[in-house]
Amino acid sequence: MNVQWPTVEVVARCLDETLALGRRIGQHALSGQCLALEGIMGTGKTQLVRGISYGAQVADPGLVNSPSFVLLNVYPASPGNPHSKTVYHLDAYRVKNSDEFMAAGLPELLEQEGIVCIEWARRIADLLPEDYVLVQGTSLDESSRCWRLTAHGPISGALLSAITQTGL
Repeated sequence: MNVQWPTVEVVARCLDETLALGRRIGQHALSGQCLALEGIMGTGKTQLVRGISYGAQVADPGLVNSPSFVLLNVYPASPGNPHSKTVYHLDAYRVKNSDEFMAAGLPELLEQEGIVCIEWARRIADLLPEDYVLVQGTSLDESSRCWRLTAHGPISGALLSAITQTGL
């Protein structure tokens, strides 16, 4: 039986709306949740991760920046905040093959208590877990973006249901 998982499409007319979508994702994502981010350079993938970090209540969301040159940035959970989740922010743009991501410990990160966000995830598609959310960003104009979120599994489906039930 082929299960059809939900897809949600959101138009963000400005950076604040992209951040708000990210906040909602960060609030509702469970530890171990994987978000596979796609879109051309300048689409706003890192800004979406910044919003996710705000929603996950990391210790310092202001530290969010593109991990293109370092492969992985970790934004730790806030100590003493039981609602805070660590965000692991990876970027596959510069990797030559999946082995480089294996060396960075992707399988172990997916087992940690936190949210895993991978920019340019298509480059390491063979390493993605069975259950993940594909987040595709498209620039509509200078400030507007279309974000298409597609669940690939029941946990990701529950995340999309939660963010749509609380309003977009």
